[in-house]
Amino acid sequence: MTRISRWILMCCGWCLISVSLAVATEISPFNLSPGFPTALDDAYPINEGAFMVQPAFRFDKTTGQNYVRGRVTADLRWGAARGLELFAGTTAIRGPLLPGTMDDPRAVQTGLLYRLTRQDEALSLLPSLAIRTTVQIPFQGPVHDPAFRGELLASWDLSRGWWMHVNGGYQVAPGDQPGLQSPGRTSVWYGRLGVVKALMADLGFVVDATYSQDYTRTVGRLVTPEVGLTYGLSSNWILMAGVGTDFGNSEFRANVRGSLSVSWVW
Repeated sequence: MTRISRWILMCCGWCLISVSLAVATEISPFNLSPGFPTALDDAYPINEGAFMVQPAFRFDKTTGQNYVRGRVTADLRWGAARGLELFAGTTAIRGPLLPGTMDDPRAVQTGLLYRLTRQDEALSLLPSLAIRTTVQIPFQGPVHDPAFRGELLASWDLSRGWWMHVNGGYQVAPGDQPGLQSPGRTSVWYGRLGVVKALMADLGFVVDATYSQDYTRTVGRLVTPEVGLTYGLSSNWILMAGVGTDFGNSEFRANVRGSLSVSWVW
């Protein structure tokens, strides 16, 4: 075989590898996960063999307080198999631990997203269904017992660039880990409804609302509407931003909460 032939074969080989990697790692900018860009989740695991790194900056301002609390989060998602996604993440907080949130700022989160069924076609009545399970394992604080969260996710492709998502979840926590829910609150249930609209091929608008038990205290309810934008800078980079607020009787509810995040896929 001549040197030119070897070079041609090598170039063809690299082209095939590059194309296969691009196809394997390309992620839709409309693919959601909790906190990216809002709390709304979907029943679509990332592609098999793909990895996604998601750093984010988050903030919230509590009613009656003059300061803004900040958090930096980092999440890793892996398409472990067809219809199965594994994930892990952690949080660093700047500001007081209270009022608590649904995510322990001194814990490692890990879990899986598993798709149960897949919608046959757009506008089909039966949705894509998936379950997400999350374990929060504290590495600091007075409590070493983990918290558990289970969620059922339903997603409909409504065609013409519209998707609807419904989430229902339940979290069980120790109840005395500062920063995770309210002291004395050992469980929280919630429901969430939202839609995604593709404004362009790489730009999406997200709107949702969550109705839940008030995790900032031991009694009451919260209603949390949110809006978000997701923009695909390329097939491997996605920029996201979200903002929301809380409605309820709690003096610890958030006047405003928001996030700015980026996703890198390979």
